[in-house]
Amino acid sequence: MKRFLMTMIVAAVFMATSAQAANGKMYFSGSAGVSITNDLDFPGINISFDPGFNVGGALGYDFGQFRAEGEIRYSSVDIDEVNGIPSSISADLSALTFMANGYYDHEIRNSSLAPYLGLGLGFADSELTVAGFGSSSETDFAYQFMAGLGFNVSPSTILTAEYRFLGIADSDAPNTHAFLFGARFMF
Repeated sequence: MKRFLMTMIVAAVFMATSAQAANGKMYFSGSAGVSITNDLDFPGINISFDPGFNVGGALGYDFGQFRAEGEIRYSSVDIDEVNGIPSSISADLSALTFMANGYYDHEIRNSSLAPYLGLGLGFADSELTVAGFGSSSETDFAYQFMAGLGFNVSPSTILTAEYRFLGIADSDAPNTHAFLFGARFMF
């Protein structure tokens, strides 16, 4: 399933690039930051998480005001408390996501700043690992919303600061908020 999805994302990006090759630029982007995951609630059980890390990269095409990309991202958070009691076991929740993202960039005249909004659709492979008990994983449909600010440091390099909301279609899966810093390199 993961290979199929990744193949589809890469194919979509390359089809878009060949259709608009004269008008835009390909880019690679990378970002890293902090993930904050909402509590996980089951009947009689509430699990809260420590902030964790979030890292990812994307290959895309910039059409001018719009961008399209295929992205791979990994995030992980540790369990902090279970029903308000600090966890005495080592356990973490991680997610590997494969997303197709679209962005709208708003260029500010006579400025190096460019705010942007984005939407992504794809799949998340989530895994809960508990030391001594093993792990359990599940792949579900995922979606994300992005809002950020780009700073043009050169014609081919843009630094970014971004907020992301990741939701997973499984009703038991917690939502994740990420605060990221990164860069986009045109080629």
